[in-house]
Amino acid sequence: MLSFPGRSDSGLLSCGSWETSLPLENLQNRLLSKFARSTDASTTSTTFDIDLSPAQNIRTISLANHNLTLDGTYRIRGSSDPTFATSDIDTGILSAWPALYSTLSLEWESDNWWSGQVLQEDIEGFAWNLIHILDANAFLRYWRFEFDDTTNPDGYVQMGRLFMAPVFQPAVNMQYGQSISFETRTVIEENPQGVEFFDFRTPYRVARFRLEFMSTDEAMSNVFNMQRLLGVDKELLYIFDPEDTFHKVNRSFLGRLRELSPIEQPYVELHGTSFEIKELL
Repeated sequence: MLSFPGRSDSGLLSCGSWETSLPLENLQNRLLSKFARSTDASTTSTTFDIDLSPAQNIRTISLANHNLTLDGTYRIRGSSDPTFATSDIDTGILSAWPALYSTLSLEWESDNWWSGQVLQEDIEGFAWNLIHILDANAFLRYWRFEFDDTTNPDGYVQMGRLFMAPVFQPAVNMQYGQSISFETRTVIEENPQGVEFFDFRTPYRVARFRLEFMSTDEAMSNVFNMQRLLGVDKELLYIFDPEDTFHKVNRSFLGRLRELSPIEQPYVELHGTSFEIKELL
């Protein structure tokens, strides 16, 4: 899935209790380090609504660079009613950190053998995304986000970016040979004696893949327009496999097109192009 364009930046945010210097509106700022931070960790403080006005077609929802703990949960509701007396979409209460490992890949003595959940050491130092994929497109105006992380040691909940968007999902999957990797930004210096010194900088993920058998409609109505709309500077949400439960957090991220590749026509009425998507930090 390639999810674009973002629809939440023009919405009206409200509810909850948020720091004056780190307001809820920071969720609409592209700087992931410019947080929206709640005044405390109570559930009444860590909730917010958004009015997309008018209703927008939404399939994916992402909250980037959050500090939700392993015990944190979330619930998302979408409605045509601003009071949410009834909801068209209700995810129920879900873990902010679902299982990432199969128990078959873990040692019996591992702390997370029963749950398969990530460990604290796995998530420290990186900007992770909470990504929720709706079962179908939802054309709704009002959305409510509720978080329960009252034991968060920070004493608050914070998030760096809200991204809500429709999706393009090609009829024929990407070609084998796709890849995902970390690219390091760490600077290494060496003194005259050969001793190395490291200035660690957070690495970013890069996904590379190719779509080879797109119809003319897919190529021109979706990919060509995507390149026009996004260029190399605007955001999209990359989701390797929407049905992947174990590795979604690793293989999905908010990024941008690193380059605009030509749309080729190697076969009659079939088109192909390559993608390189760089993670935004």
